[in-house]
Amino acid sequence: MKKFLVLFPIIILMLSCGESPIVGQWERFGDEAEGAIVQVERVGNMYHGKLIKSAGILDLLGFAERDIKWRDIEPVAPNKWKGKDLIKMVDHEGNVASIDYKDVYFTLLGDGVLEVRKFAKEAEIVGTVQKWRRIQ
Repeated sequence: MKKFLVLFPIIILMLSCGESPIVGQWERFGDEAEGAIVQVERVGNMYHGKLIKSAGILDLLGFAERDIKWRDIEPVAPNKWKGKDLIKMVDHEGNVASIDYKDVYFTLLGDGVLEVRKFAKEAEIVGTVQKWRRIQ
């Protein structure tokens, strides 16, 4: 019994120190931004996702390496998070005309796909549902 009382807090501490499953590199697939890569890391009490490779329509919309694509990500349930997704709009000449962050939900699906879904459906070029697969 004494061993249990000593080991139990150590085991709990080890489990609580584990890395969140959202941490890592994610590659977008299945839409006009296929091939984009985001690196998710812990920043303070939250997580941020930095764009390390822009691709497809994201290039046309003015996205660049080192943009904070996802920010203020915080857990809401096991394998579910909420946060903000970077949105850029360009003018007729291709210059970035506006930058905004939209509220999104992140869900790690059973097949290991990270689904990013906007809170409200909107008419957008890039879409309201994004699918990302872990590459690292």
